[in-house]
Amino acid sequence: MIIDNENKYQVLFPGYVLDNQDPMMLGRLRIVPETKNYQDIIASIPDWNEEKDIWTSKDPLVFFPLLPFFISQTPKNNEYVHIIYMNKQYPFKNQFYIQGPYSSPMTTPFEYYQGAKKFMATGDRIKQGLSIKNQEGEYRNDKSRGIFPEPGDNAILGRGTADLIVKENEVLLRAGKTKELSKDKFPIGNQNRAFLQLTRFTQTKTELPKEPRYRLQETIQLVQKMIVWDIATLNTSANSYTGSVKLFNLKPGPKVNTQNFKFDTILNLTSGEDFGVELESVSFVAKTFDETIKTINDFISLVFNPNLNFSGITVNNKQNFQNSFPFVVTPSKQTYETGKKFTPSTALPDVLEYINYRRFFNNIKLNNSKEQGWFLVSSNKGGKPLFGPQSELKEESVVPTKFKDEDVTYGVLGAQKVFLLSQNSTSPKGIIDLSDTLYGIPQDRFVGAGNTIFEKTYSTVRGEELIKLIEKIVDFLNNHVHPHSGMVPDEATQGSKTTKTSINQLLADVNNTVLNQNIRIN
Repeated sequence: MIIDNENKYQVLFPGYVLDNQDPMMLGRLRIVPETKNYQDIIASIPDWNEEKDIWTSKDPLVFFPLLPFFISQTPKNNEYVHIIYMNKQYPFKNQFYIQGPYSSPMTTPFEYYQGAKKFMATGDRIKQGLSIKNQEGEYRNDKSRGIFPEPGDNAILGRGTADLIVKENEVLLRAGKTKELSKDKFPIGNQNRAFLQLTRFTQTKTELPKEPRYRLQETIQLVQKMIVWDIATLNTSANSYTGSVKLFNLKPGPKVNTQNFKFDTILNLTSGEDFGVELESVSFVAKTFDETIKTINDFISLVFNPNLNFSGITVNNKQNFQNSFPFVVTPSKQTYETGKKFTPSTALPDVLEYINYRRFFNNIKLNNSKEQGWFLVSSNKGGKPLFGPQSELKEESVVPTKFKDEDVTYGVLGAQKVFLLSQNSTSPKGIIDLSDTLYGIPQDRFVGAGNTIFEKTYSTVRGEELIKLIEKIVDFLNNHVHPHSGMVPDEATQGSKTTKTSINQLLADVNNTVLNQNIRIN
């Protein structure tokens, strides 16, 4: 190595891993400095033997881990590492390495050494991967929350989905925290992870007696009918208008319930799909503004109260006004779009359309109410309309809680399949063979055909469910009666509701209720 003015103050040097299979199991690596060529380095070593001299004291590429032996963190081949020399004047002697950076936590399974430089001085031209959080520190995908350590917590991370998180009062040991780590996808938390959680809480929670609470809950109903008013001549400056007001049955669907039917819902409704043919219709031609408003409002009043009579409105069938509540009054799709297209830069004729639209909208009412143009009528309450979705008083029981400053610790072992094994236990199924599993038990030793751990373990028992079964049996024994001496007991007991059938029903489902086959012991 040449030490000159450009690097005489340099402490860390770049390199990449050539070989990580240290035969001494000391975590050593064979590393090629980026500023050097492998063949050039080897050519400088006298009498080099490629087969015998690697990993020996003669090998110029051997680097020791800077971390203590008791922390094992060995990079993979072709990954980036920082190189440190005890004396830069004498390279190939007393040289060390430390794990290099990563461009994303999703690339920790493996990242080629060039990509690892993304956030270093030379990484401007390297494409950046997904950022898990935005600039405000919020998760861009909430399902990624909790996968990686939060700032302030200590952690030891595995290459994939396993880690150890140490918080202020909690330790988490996890495997399978996510199903996939990909540079171009947001990681998704895996609820079925295997984990060990040890937590200390500084408060204990105590439940108080139940209390009644009351709240208003919106009653969601299907809108039964729709009154559509349409003004075809909004662009006129004369006091002469043509249009119609019509009544339709609405077809049941989520778009037309009292919660979802909004001011602009008419734009999303399709004839034949969301509503049927018109039931009643009144048309007007060349009517004054006041005459038009009276016709529309009289028609709305007639739907609200079919017993009324109005001149100028011909009813086809009184049955069309039955079962009308709740109903909606709305401008037609064409009228709505004409009236809502106004902007400050709109041409003068369009301004006239908007002015006429607002005049009609503000004067179309039911019983001179405050609701105008578009409104939902839920019911007729003694001749008075109830507008908007209605609510009902709901009573529910809540359990108040109080917290007391008192230490309590919890320990949780969770997984989809849980096995609690003792090497000293001998069961009727025989001893479980755990040979050759020092570095972990492979899946085919748990389940499958043959001498598996599943076959040699037993389901755990849910104590409360077992007690319930035992109490039923004891109750039957204490209260059963025989019709005659020597005959089997009656179906029912005396002074008790326990029957032979009820006991047999509990026994029939004992494998699911009393036993938990996913938590097993030997």
